[in-house]
Amino acid sequence: MKNIKILLLALPLIFPLFLSSVFAEDYTRWDLPEGAKLRLGKGYAGNLMFSPDGKQLIVESSIGVWFYDTHTGVELDLIALDSTFIGMSPDARMYISLGPDDTIQVRDLTTGSVQVTLEANAPNVHSSVAFSADSKMLASGVGEEIHLWSLTTGEQKATFTGHTDYIYTVAFSPDGTTLASRGFDDTIRLWDVATATHKTTLSEYAHGYYRLLFSQDSSKLVGVTGSTIVLWDLATGKQQKFRTSSSINRIALSPDGNTGASGGYGGLYLWNTVDGTYITELSGHLRGIGGLAFSPDGTTLASSGGDTLFLWDVKSGARKLTITGHTIGVADIAFSPDGNTLVASGWEEIHLWDPATAEYKARLRLRDWSYYSSLAFSPDGNTFACYSNPGIFLWNVDVDSASYITTLSGYGGESLSSSRGFTELAFSPDGQFLAGARDSNTAVHLWRSGRTQVAAFTGHAAGVTSIDFSHDGRILVSGSNDGTVRLWNVASATQIGLFTGHTNRVYTVAFNPDASVIASGSKDNTIILWDVDTQESRSIHTGYIDGVNRLAFSIDGRTLVSCGGYSDISLQFWDVATGEMKLNRTGHTARVRNAIFSPDGKTLASGSWDGTVLLWDFTDLLDTNVVPVQHAEDVNRDGVVDLQDLIFVAAQFGHPERESDADVNADGVVNIEDILLVAAALENGDGAPSIELPNAIGAIYQARLSSEKVQQWLTQAKQMSRRDLPRATFQTFQKGIAMLEQLLTALIPKKTLLLPNYPNPFNPETWIPYQLAHSADVTLRIYSANGHKIRTLKLGYKPAGIYQNRSRAAYWDGKNERGEPMASGVYFYTLSAGSVTATQRMVIRK
Repeated sequence: MKNIKILLLALPLIFPLFLSSVFAEDYTRWDLPEGAKLRLGKGYAGNLMFSPDGKQLIVESSIGVWFYDTHTGVELDLIALDSTFIGMSPDARMYISLGPDDTIQVRDLTTGSVQVTLEANAPNVHSSVAFSADSKMLASGVGEEIHLWSLTTGEQKATFTGHTDYIYTVAFSPDGTTLASRGFDDTIRLWDVATATHKTTLSEYAHGYYRLLFSQDSSKLVGVTGSTIVLWDLATGKQQKFRTSSSINRIALSPDGNTGASGGYGGLYLWNTVDGTYITELSGHLRGIGGLAFSPDGTTLASSGGDTLFLWDVKSGARKLTITGHTIGVADIAFSPDGNTLVASGWEEIHLWDPATAEYKARLRLRDWSYYSSLAFSPDGNTFACYSNPGIFLWNVDVDSASYITTLSGYGGESLSSSRGFTELAFSPDGQFLAGARDSNTAVHLWRSGRTQVAAFTGHAAGVTSIDFSHDGRILVSGSNDGTVRLWNVASATQIGLFTGHTNRVYTVAFNPDASVIASGSKDNTIILWDVDTQESRSIHTGYIDGVNRLAFSIDGRTLVSCGGYSDISLQFWDVATGEMKLNRTGHTARVRNAIFSPDGKTLASGSWDGTVLLWDFTDLLDTNVVPVQHAEDVNRDGVVDLQDLIFVAAQFGHPERESDADVNADGVVNIEDILLVAAALENGDGAPSIELPNAIGAIYQARLSSEKVQQWLTQAKQMSRRDLPRATFQTFQKGIAMLEQLLTALIPKKTLLLPNYPNPFNPETWIPYQLAHSADVTLRIYSANGHKIRTLKLGYKPAGIYQNRSRAAYWDGKNERGEPMASGVYFYTLSAGSVTATQRMVIRK
């Protein structure tokens, strides 16, 4: 990629259209930080310039410098830069950045190498620096002085003194002979660059002038204050004023000096600099102007506005080209449950991408000046919710688009309209409820089916900042500005737990995958891990300075990812077992707002105020290579690797057993890796199964090994099978997966059957086994000998499999619907599963 950049910069005239076709589809993968695999969004667009031949448009964005073909708008290159970037030289060969100890570093744009360091002592240098037109000098305001630097040697050439207050902005004339400056002393001064002497003061009262610009022939100086543009003729000192209908934040002059372009939040305008008359308005920018530039021949104007980038025909005022893909700050992100869609929200728009291909799917927008936050997908993936004043918006999502459904505008008599909206929304795992938390309200609110408000969880003493449902949807956890973490029973809307330990506001809470641990992050810069059952806690001191604002558990629960506050651009990865930091990764150039895992756990997505979403390869990021296979698969030490060994490992699955032989790879926990190692050994010559699968079912179920469990293992195994594993380990795991698939086939019966109950006769209870060839809603009905129905057992939706032992079979306590014990006699029970019904006889004997 660096070679491509050098070619583009050194030889701008060679094959621009050819390069466009070659690289146009790859820009989402250009200049990514280590561990990232894709970038969605190009960041917001700011200052821009044309190449000397006018064939390339060079755009400074929040993530770096973009190069575009001005004829096609196709991306030619991206040079990613960090948050210390200040500005680029006019020849696009260098840039300056803020270095350590308030120095200014001059860097090569293509390699990033430091060319010279300026001992500028300039902590707030961004608005008061200027390059000379030949890129050989830099002027910087330092307090009440202006320092002039050589960019070749790094030496300070001169100091300009005369201002009596801080320097606000500086500008070089194109011929390099004059420097203009405006200070907070309300004066605009002109300086002779060669002699470092004061030439003249143009205004004794220059309050509000925040832009200074010379005409191309250096004969005029343009100043901007509010909605007024002032032109000074430097030879005569005469002023010419041009007033616009709104404030201005950017201005540019055509090469011949006859046309001016000015833009702000009220629009973009062209005007005649000779007589100050209005020419036309260029419509399309909605959020103000970030950059303006005329092409070298003056026929084209380029303009940027955060997420918009346009090229205009100056003569006709028509828009020639729209360059897409730029985005302003990302407020929140969410994956669809199937992982095929990633949604990002921010100012005025919601963007939908395919996270695998970076294909842009759709843009959702209701109105101007809206801010969308708090995204949440329903479990079926058909609906997602977001907050935007004045309410919670619900959208229907299909494969390629989304459509607005409705707005929830109130709850419990209170309006949702507020400048301080919902800090978090969450659907329950079964999709029955939508919960909302608001940092300006002390309650957590619950809507049924995303429509009807049904409950409010009250107890916090200050606003609720974060919520999360447990994996089964029965418990909800909330964090609050009152510094507490609380647990709620969803069904009864009652508080069932209170955790105290933070010394300041709690900003974020999250359940681990099995809801045994809660992680909370606070303004006190700590993470606390809470054991839900014992309420014991462990603290992690993060080193953040603006609080811990987001937390997310990896799919295996071993890793916790955190995001910091306003001044932090990093992602931190923590070992849940030890509390130690595994990794600190930076890649964004502004605050990271959120980090979430894809449903399969392989990808971590992070969204930032820099306007981009980065997708990270999580397994590669942590370099989580699996421990090589050891010859320990015969875990019951009976001399042969067979299904009994698999059952032995299954019985201890998920528990740390450092002394147990079930921990085949000796990594301190019995998990899917141990299952795969044993399963793979079943296929080698010496370890062929000694028990045929159909005959082993009874033993398997005594070990609580069901078709659902094997399916879960297969899912986990396939999720981790694409890691960067050693070849031998990868092949071993593939064998293990194949064996588990055979086992799953054996555990799913060919026919749906209702089996004899046991014990039979019985008193007072019995278990009714059955097997399902296909997943189905299952109901059992108990009848007396004369056909009168006395009890209905609704077992719910059950996956295909065998329901035979006491933990899985249907249970009847021998009572009718009113709880009355039934008398001795003959009874019948009927199974309904999909289209299958079957009946068996049983006896109560007292």
